[in-house]
Amino acid sequence: MKNSPLLLLLFLLSVPAFGNAQDLASNIRSMTTAYAASGSIVVSDDHTIIIEPKMPAPVCAVPKQEDGKTAWAFYAFPLASITVPLAIVDDTLIGENAVFTDPDAPKEYRPGAVGDTTMVIVASLPGKQFHTIAYDREKFIHLGPGPHSSSEYGQAPDDTEAFGLTFPDRSAARAFEMALRNAVILARAQTARGPAARP
Repeated sequence: MKNSPLLLLLFLLSVPAFGNAQDLASNIRSMTTAYAASGSIVVSDDHTIIIEPKMPAPVCAVPKQEDGKTAWAFYAFPLASITVPLAIVDDTLIGENAVFTDPDAPKEYRPGAVGDTTMVIVASLPGKQFHTIAYDREKFIHLGPGPHSSSEYGQAPDDTEAFGLTFPDRSAARAFEMALRNAVILARAQTARGPAARP
């Protein structure tokens, strides 16, 4: 019986780590569900996910006012996959913006109109990068009937410090953003504690 307090202490110390691991897994599942309409998410290991956006990536247009006129900035992230070690994501820079993906938007835009798609921006901590597989969007959209090899649309490894993910539904984007931020904080805390803290 003298050993029972020690065993109880060891058990209690293991509970927070197990709970955090469960919370991390739960947040990753929430991210996967929120992103389902735009692509898929695969769990690589305890603290790493692989995001696979649907192809081709949309061209996103963002209006801005310059000298009383509307100017447009265009963005696209033609990435077949993005390997994301959660602990290197800068949770303070996760943000969102409403963008237009309709090619006619610049012609039909009226001041005050809100974009049809939400883009979530993810950036790495200083000095860190995400490993990606990029492709040539123009080559991809002009491919004929398949199958095709990845070399036909210029698929190749690349690294980036930031990327954007698009969501047709704003509430899904916000759910993803919240779950990602929580997952990053939990993964960083678990990494800091070391392997002994993992269940």
